[in-house]
Amino acid sequence: MENIKLTDNISERLARGMELAVEKCLIDKVVKGQSVVYAHDDGSVYTMSAKDALDHFLAEAAREARK
Repeated sequence: MENIKLTDNISERLARGMELAVEKCLIDKVVKGQSVVYAHDDGSVYTMSAKDALDHFLAEAAREARK
């Protein structure tokens, strides 16, 4: 039982660390006026401004926090 809790804790910490890294990366790109590249599920590539990407990322994070 303790191993499961420890694993969950590590998984949560890793997920939070990844979220922070993405947020910091997007903020850095906003400051530099850069865009970001993403891919749709079908593999087609698209770009958007880092500002739009950061806004979307923060909105998704807020939705997840309310769950």
